[in-house]
Amino acid sequence: MKVAPDDTPEDVEYMANKLVKLKMWDDDNGGRWKLSVLDLDYQVLMVSQFTLLANIKKGTKPDFHGACPPDLARGMYESLLARTRELYLKEKKLDASKATEVVQNGVFGAMMQVALVNDGPVTFELNSPQNTALNTSQKGTPKGSKKGTPKGTPKGTPKDTPTPAEDNAAKVEEGLSLQS
Repeated sequence: MKVAPDDTPEDVEYMANKLVKLKMWDDDNGGRWKLSVLDLDYQVLMVSQFTLLANIKKGTKPDFHGACPPDLARGMYESLLARTRELYLKEKKLDASKATEVVQNGVFGAMMQVALVNDGPVTFELNSPQNTALNTSQKGTPKGSKKGTPKGTPKGTPKDTPTPAEDNAAKVEEGLSLQS
């Protein structure tokens, strides 16, 4: 998971709900995108990964200025972890003692070797609604905005200021991994 400086508690709620309820797997009858983590009793592995916000457009070294400072990011990470566990337990009517079993976590800020089975080749990048600029295509302008001034850009922002999507155009896939 990545945390940007403008992420809020509302983003935590949105992301936790999406993580446990998003229909990402086929059902037994071949129906596409019918089952969620909850439906399949899968586990969630949440790992903090600030490098997902790296900007590698210029030069030969990554720029991490788009990532939230570690002290703030740790709080958001812990909030998302706790809320995801709460929702999973509530939806599955599980005892609180199962929380760390069903939603596991890495160590914030640590170097880790993570092994998992990628059930794909499918990768979803999940961003909260306020960060929709990260979800827009680089080929066009976000719906409802004028070229050069993306929707949600503060008044008085110079037209040549890069949008979050442009600034993070080279970022890698979302660091939320689901395992069975």
